[in-house]
Amino acid sequence: MKKLTIIALALCLAVVMAAPVMAVDADFSGDFRVRGSYVEHYNLKDTSESHDFMDMRFRLQTVFKASDNLSVTTRFDALDNYMFGSTAATPKDVGGNEGNINFDRAYMTIKTDFGKFDLGRMSGGAWGTSFIDSETEKDRIKFTKTMDDMTLYLVYQKNEENDYTTTGTLASDEDSETYYLLTKYKLEDTTAGLLLAFTNNKATETATTRKYSAAPYFVSKFGPLTIQGELQYNWGDTDNDGTVVDVDIKELAYNVEASYNFGPGSVMAGYAFVSGDNDDATEDSAFGNVGDDWEKLFILTTSEITDLDTNLGSIGNLSEDQNEGAKIIYGGANFSPLDNLNLGLVVGYAKADKVQSGKTKDEYGTEYDLTLNWKIYDNLTYTAIAAYLDAGDLYKEYVSDDAHFDDTYALFHQLQLSF
Repeated sequence: MKKLTIIALALCLAVVMAAPVMAVDADFSGDFRVRGSYVEHYNLKDTSESHDFMDMRFRLQTVFKASDNLSVTTRFDALDNYMFGSTAATPKDVGGNEGNINFDRAYMTIKTDFGKFDLGRMSGGAWGTSFIDSETEKDRIKFTKTMDDMTLYLVYQKNEENDYTTTGTLASDEDSETYYLLTKYKLEDTTAGLLLAFTNNKATETATTRKYSAAPYFVSKFGPLTIQGELQYNWGDTDNDGTVVDVDIKELAYNVEASYNFGPGSVMAGYAFVSGDNDDATEDSAFGNVGDDWEKLFILTTSEITDLDTNLGSIGNLSEDQNEGAKIIYGGANFSPLDNLNLGLVVGYAKADKVQSGKTKDEYGTEYDLTLNWKIYDNLTYTAIAAYLDAGDLYKEYVSDDAHFDDTYALFHQLQLSF
């Protein structure tokens, strides 16, 4: 018994001595937000109801560091878009989904002498400026190498995997993958980058889509003047089996913006283009949308409010895929009367690139936005937005109710605590 006690004590001592070596550091960051929204007759009919609601979200990201070269990053959202006052047995968000805990990211990072590797589910869908970005979670293997002022990224991304549960003559090929080569270069006054991508989509047995993408961007700062631009061109084809015709892919989107700072204020102006489809069954030229993250105009481009995102005027706004495409001209000004307070005004006008079959109008309309950002404390920020859309005739054709067609406005505010 005495020997067993001595052995047990020795083992305990060994564990205590090894503990500092085995210790894992954990870094936490995240935020908690509460938001309120009001939308007046989102379907652009003066006979419809308004929607008024509040929602919340808690987000936590944790980085577990096993050593300076090895770590695991995780992130989860709790009660994402969970509505205040939900009476369902299980809390639901504004889209009707259960508002429970959702682990959306988990990946390992391995740092070596010749580069960094990230493997797992991580951030994807964002590149260059925020134009056409829709940051979300992607399953990836990513290699990063920085050489002086240039950074190189190689990415393998699995978009869809169907053969695990699918049977058929071509079941082993039913998946979709994207391969990326990205470069970013920093100069004295300019940051520039180029994305090259190839997507091989064989998610169904009856069609194969091969799409190539090129997306250059730049951000140049010359004293108080900033000029930035981004372009993406997609090309390729979809080979269909059977009687369905094959489709050529030719999609284009670009944005150019300039801003000028003077003391407590600034002004900016820009133009954005997203190609539409010409109704030719053998060609797809609809780029889709301006992205979820490019929210220059709250009503016409936000992805945060379902009433506006998917339901505005029965077809949704420009963050939804629109075959019409879009041409957007916008401008605005910001003023900071206090160090922690910023006031902004943005005015924008949008029209379609292509008018669809059976339609004759191309105007989405003109929007006016007022924004307030108040940094109450270092980690606490209040944001308020008031937006008005003078809806255009394009929406009127889709609503098909001239007698009751009307403009709309939206009010939004958010209190966010970050840590």
